[in-house]
Amino acid sequence: MAVLVFASAHVMARPTPAERQRETRTILAAAVVGYAADSVLVLGGWLAFPPQAVLGWPSSAWMVALWVGFAATLNSSMGWMSGRYAAAALFGVAGGPLAYTAGVRLGAALLPGDPWMALAAIAIEWGVAMPALVWVAGRERSAQPAPRTALETP
Repeated sequence: MAVLVFASAHVMARPTPAERQRETRTILAAAVVGYAADSVLVLGGWLAFPPQAVLGWPSSAWMVALWVGFAATLNSSMGWMSGRYAAAALFGVAGGPLAYTAGVRLGAALLPGDPWMALAAIAIEWGVAMPALVWVAGRERSAQPAPRTALETP
């Protein structure tokens, strides 16, 4: 629920309806990518959730919420990666496993089987997902019309 409020406030803070639509599409794309990617990890046996953290299948709804929250940063604090797909891939390869390891240590997720294989699968997931999401955010951002100057009339 908190992520829904955050994402809604984030989208509504955009100055124009067109920008709100573009930001919404970026966030929805991240939700779909995140659900699909984490579902592959679950179905592949690399990721699981303890009983208290299961809400949805194969991936958990709260994991999708994390992807939504993350997507809201793509055009702000993560905007430096715009067009830098190799940097985004490296960021994903390093940051994805670190984030999931933190989740495991907090008791929110499990890495069944060989944890190194699971972390390798997560690194691949994020190494692909991060540049893909940076591309989506950039594509949506580039679709914005140029801002008007004070001398232009509507």
